[in-house]
Amino acid sequence: MTNSNQISGRQIWKTSLMEKIAYGMGDVACNVVFAITSSLLVYFYTNVVGVSAALVGTILLASRLFDGISDLAMAQIMDKVNSKHGKYRSWVLWMAIPYGVSAVLLVCVPATATQLIQAIYIFVTYNLCTTVCYTALNLPYSSLAPTMTNDDNDLAKLNLFRMSMSPIGNLIITALTLPFINRLGGDRKAWIIVTIVYAVVAFAMLMWTFLGTKERFRPAAAKEAEGLPLLTRLGAAFRNKYFIMLTLSMIAVALYQNVNGTCTTYYAQYVLGNVEVMGILQTAEKIPWIVGVIILAPFIKKFGKRNLVLFGALLNVVAMVLVQFAPTSYPILIAAAIMRGFGEAPFYGCIFTMIADAIEFGHWKTGIRVHALLFSAFTVGQKLGGGIAAWVIGQLMTASGFTGLEMEIPSAIAMVQNLYIWGSVVAWGAVAVIMIFYHLDKQYDGIIADLAKRENA
Repeated sequence: MTNSNQISGRQIWKTSLMEKIAYGMGDVACNVVFAITSSLLVYFYTNVVGVSAALVGTILLASRLFDGISDLAMAQIMDKVNSKHGKYRSWVLWMAIPYGVSAVLLVCVPATATQLIQAIYIFVTYNLCTTVCYTALNLPYSSLAPTMTNDDNDLAKLNLFRMSMSPIGNLIITALTLPFINRLGGDRKAWIIVTIVYAVVAFAMLMWTFLGTKERFRPAAAKEAEGLPLLTRLGAAFRNKYFIMLTLSMIAVALYQNVNGTCTTYYAQYVLGNVEVMGILQTAEKIPWIVGVIILAPFIKKFGKRNLVLFGALLNVVAMVLVQFAPTSYPILIAAAIMRGFGEAPFYGCIFTMIADAIEFGHWKTGIRVHALLFSAFTVGQKLGGGIAAWVIGQLMTASGFTGLEMEIPSAIAMVQNLYIWGSVVAWGAVAVIMIFYHLDKQYDGIIADLAKRENA
């Protein structure tokens, strides 16, 4: 049941508990493909298919550049398309099946083809999945929340539900995929079977999101902005310094996600000697992430979003520096994973509310309310950061002598270790630096009051 009341003549809509859960299910489903592409796909291409790490990295970087452009195109399409199911919610319905099918195609690389044909297949299917299907699902989904509620506290809670449920999909994929695949024989067929199961589950979750949520309103300023030329809206977005900061932050976090996800698998296999330890390390990280997001609300109220994200970034840096002193110690690795989980929670718990805040700032500064385009900050940053990380990992590992074989030379093992530790330090260090210059929390109340005065005038 949805709550609605009037405050100062303004209709206020709030979401129910069941609607919050339904909304959160969408991100659990989205994380099925994201976890595969950020944590396991490079390992599959190099160690199962046998494609060189440098070639895979180059393909993924090129694809991510297309992917970033597709977000801007999708934002434009979203502004022009309307449906009886809603402006953003309808895309969840339309893309549920293509999303699942494209995920399965990722692991159907032809076994007997030449490396050129395999490379073309990887490029085409990766772009179909991430550039087309994932973008057309995730960007509208991210834009949906501010149309469900116009209460700031309820929007924050809605996004906390999303980001506390989001790691569940990631956790299941990273913790269970390799053990499941190994129990089924560890071959290509096993990868396909497991991915099909995930695709079916993701489809069911997306239907839950579609049926359990509702769009209720769009601000008049947002409707006016939809009729403006793309270049005008892009100009408004890039005059919004907080949009730029959040995009750069997301690029850094995506770099961490891909370095951590990909290199944890290699780290477990080549440094620790057991690839399935990857699932243990990821579980030790994701559970504190979930707990941290769940308990975040009172801390946001007390300390502010920016301060919490800054603290979390520094906690992540400290965690990985500790690993440097004992890179094969299981207690240290588990402790560092737990610290990282709690360190990541503020960023993921606050990022979408921070983007919503940046939308208000941009409207206040430029007079143009850019909605979908600003929410693309998350996905554009996620994809560009992922592409850069994949390319850097591929080039450095190939240069170190990595071949994807069971036994690797010492220089390749050292590269895996350095990427796992220092890649994370660089990424979260960048987030900390950006947050030092982020001051929107202090300005927000005044901006909202000023916007209300303009609307009344």
